[in-house]
Amino acid sequence: MRNRWRLIIALFTSLVSLVALPICARGDSANGSVTQFSEQSAEQILQNTAQSELDHVDTHAIDAYWHQLESQYGGFLPKTKGPSLIQSVLEHGGPSFHGMVSGLMHYFFQEVVDDLGLFGGILILSVAAALLRMMQASFAEESVGEVAQMVVSFVLAALVTRSLLETFGSARQAIESMNHFMLATMPVSIALLAGSGSFASAAFFQPMLIFCVHFVSNVVFLVVFPLVFLAAVLELASSMAPRYPLTRLASLARTAGLAVLSFALVVFVGVTAVQGTGRGIADGLALRTMKFGVGTFVPVVGKAISDAAETVLGASLLVKNAVGIAGLIVIALIAAFPALKILAVSAMYSAGAAVMQPVGETPIIACLGALGKTMLLVFASVATVALMFFFAICILLAAANLAVITA
Repeated sequence: MRNRWRLIIALFTSLVSLVALPICARGDSANGSVTQFSEQSAEQILQNTAQSELDHVDTHAIDAYWHQLESQYGGFLPKTKGPSLIQSVLEHGGPSFHGMVSGLMHYFFQEVVDDLGLFGGILILSVAAALLRMMQASFAEESVGEVAQMVVSFVLAALVTRSLLETFGSARQAIESMNHFMLATMPVSIALLAGSGSFASAAFFQPMLIFCVHFVSNVVFLVVFPLVFLAAVLELASSMAPRYPLTRLASLARTAGLAVLSFALVVFVGVTAVQGTGRGIADGLALRTMKFGVGTFVPVVGKAISDAAETVLGASLLVKNAVGIAGLIVIALIAAFPALKILAVSAMYSAGAAVMQPVGETPIIACLGALGKTMLLVFASVATVALMFFFAICILLAAANLAVITA
């Protein structure tokens, strides 16, 4: 009986060895396949969780602004892959960067071509003013030449005033659009920030961003733009009445506007960067403590709950990054098209002053050069506001990412 059991055990051991031999031979390749399958499975689970969370997020504001940009500047924007901008960012990385840059360059050159009429009018009036100045001695009375120059100056002032009003209108509309976009998308961004575990950052950014958006827009509308417009009016007045120069006062107004704009930028960036980074680190430490507590002190299922929570936080972070990148794209394009239009007008004024300088240094030519600098300050105002909002969205993204990385 004992010998029979020994024989059975020997046969069973031999059978197990024969079965295990090919499995061991394929061990390395199978291990790699299982690892690759595990990685693909985890990535697919994370992507599906992010997609499920995105389906429950209200992204109507971002989609509405993107569709508005497509309706206004559709010929200059690349096509997006997907039903919405956020979906395109989440699945394909967003619109083509090369396509956006080439579209913006095409738009700028088209604006330059459209402003050639303004450039031609400036040249004709500048030549007329220079000729009248050279022929002033041939008139019987000097007052006749002065009246003729004043008439030319009034015509140029009418042309320039219309251009200035259009430029300031475009700049104001761009800043208002950026302001409304930030306020419209703030609830979604703050909710996703809290959903990714950054509760301290969400509590800080909600009131701070509302204050900063209103602060920046009010500073630009109530202080910077009036000073810039005052500088332009003073330059025009100096060109029409050379006996009473106001160019130094106009330069002072431009300098004051630039100083106020720079101060607002420094305060905004400093407060947002320092406070936002600090809140992100605090959120990361809180998340690490929570994961450790759940995984250690909850029996049996604590580790599973901790891993599931980490997956959900990672999916929330993916959605938060997709929404943030879409917001960056929309903010950049809202500001870029009006800013390029303003830059084209500034180029026309500066080119007119440069081309007409050999004819003779007249107050009108000096006025054109100063107006070119004034338009550059309007361009800088739009670009600075866009940079502030752009930086605020980047800090929101960095705070959430820093919290998850620290955890």
